[in-house]
Amino acid sequence: MQENIVYRFLTPLLSAGVLFLTLPGVHAADDNPMEILARAIKAHGGEDALVKLQAARAQNKGKINLPGLGEADFTQEVAYMLPDKLKDTLELTIGGQKIIVTTLMNGDKLSIEAAGKPVEITDDIKKAMKAAQHMMKVGRLTSLVKDKGYKLTLFGEAKVEDKPAIGVLVSAKDAQDIILMFDKKTGLLAKLEHQTTEPMSGNAITEERIILEYTKNKDGIPLPKKVLIKREGKTFIEAESVETTLLEKIDESEFKK
Repeated sequence: MQENIVYRFLTPLLSAGVLFLTLPGVHAADDNPMEILARAIKAHGGEDALVKLQAARAQNKGKINLPGLGEADFTQEVAYMLPDKLKDTLELTIGGQKIIVTTLMNGDKLSIEAAGKPVEITDDIKKAMKAAQHMMKVGRLTSLVKDKGYKLTLFGEAKVEDKPAIGVLVSAKDAQDIILMFDKKTGLLAKLEHQTTEPMSGNAITEERIILEYTKNKDGIPLPKKVLIKREGKTFIEAESVETTLLEKIDESEFKK
């Protein structure tokens, strides 16, 4: 069934949508990871402003390459409130057929429906969702300079889409390492790289989330506009933010069935 293949890719799509919302731009500073992040927070209005905006709504669209099915168009509506509440409605068009996948996360409670049918919440799905939450927290940046549970290491220089960048390696106990690469010219986040699990084979693979273009909201905060996700160097998802609204909070009832 197409639905069975589709829901295996929920987390990549989900966290792609979240990436649009949570990863602000920064101004890189020399080669000190703490200074890179400190200036990032200051560039976006300071810690108070970043902490204040704990929720968001977004509409996204794009294409995903599904093994065995080929390229599929998708649209996505996302609402989230940090640290652990999210509603994601994803509509895929595969071979002319539309499949709607709905994900609700409220703390430890998680439910997924694909084409109107409940999806079994396996240990792999729980693990993937926990990893997505970790990426959301890392993307807020403020916790990285305040929480002693993180280890920050200068990753070094590299090119992202032929542009010079400098990276910070983020490590934490019981969580995956994440590399944040910042464009050396603009200071904006250019790429997030981490290890993930390929849903069909269970093999560990390298995933790169590359931000190709930014836009600014009414308050001047840079938000990712176009994102390219690669797996083992091959295009997996091409996504574009249609609209994003940052908020202080969303009523908790929206994250309940």
